[in-house]
Amino acid sequence: MNITSRQLKAFVLTARHQSFSRAAEQLFITQSGMSVLVRELESQLGFRLFERTTRKVTLTEFGSRFLPIADRSLRDLESTVASLSRSAAAAKDCLTIGAAPFPAAELMPQAIAGYMGLNPRVHIQMVDAEGPRLMEMVQSGKVDAALSAWHKELPGVFRLPLARFPLMLICAEEAPLHLAPAVRWPEVAALRLIGAPRDYPIQVLVDEQLALAGRHAPPEVVCNYLETQIAMVEVGTGAAVIPTSAAPACAKRRIRMHAIFDPVVRTNFYWVVSRTRKISASAEDFSLYLKEYLGQIAEQWTLPGNPLRELESGESLVTDRAA
Repeated sequence: MNITSRQLKAFVLTARHQSFSRAAEQLFITQSGMSVLVRELESQLGFRLFERTTRKVTLTEFGSRFLPIADRSLRDLESTVASLSRSAAAAKDCLTIGAAPFPAAELMPQAIAGYMGLNPRVHIQMVDAEGPRLMEMVQSGKVDAALSAWHKELPGVFRLPLARFPLMLICAEEAPLHLAPAVRWPEVAALRLIGAPRDYPIQVLVDEQLALAGRHAPPEVVCNYLETQIAMVEVGTGAAVIPTSAAPACAKRRIRMHAIFDPVVRTNFYWVVSRTRKISASAEDFSLYLKEYLGQIAEQWTLPGNPLRELESGESLVTDRAA
């Protein structure tokens, strides 16, 4: 018997989401690739793990009995590997990381603090800069790596997908809008919107969907920074479409959050490094920690019962071009 950790991961994720397509997104593979992994595992075990329907998949009796074993084995393996990796990550004691202003302020501090608590020998410096400048700093070596949502292919850099976040609609709690927890793009197109400059990666995705919904006019208000968008929404200036990576920041304010579907549109966060320089052990290790950290945030804001939860697995889906 030759069961791989990837097969176990495919099984656990499919059981958790009751969907091959949603599980496949977590592993950044195709739905058919996820199905193959599960079938290979079933073949080695000698019993079926799932009952499959057109809407979802459910565990068989033997699948239910095997799930806690697989989950525990994966957790033990990942915990051991992470511990060993962090112990070996002291080859470079100082790590300089770049990020755009919003994630640098709202996401990275806790991630850095958590990582340094596990590996105090590594000192991490944080540099905040806008997208184009951030990529220049990676190319020139001024930062070792960067967290970025920049979706354009650039020479001299390599991008590793870390996490995907659906776009959501935010509006002020007191706004006289009667919106369901999940709205469609034509409803969004009819609102007074606060957007970002048209060449920003997320705004490009938003404008594409608004155009398909019949809106070709630009946002009524344009802000250069995501934190400004959120602040303007809170005081009732308009609504905005932003990624759910900003949900923890919005939760601190008097803001309502609505999922957007038909289609669901996601944007990627990438770990960006130079192609011409060797990646340090610390940078590689921190990227693994950051991927897990961002994945937890993404899952936290898509749990069943949460107003930002993902819709049924059959829902129409669009991702950014680089996904």
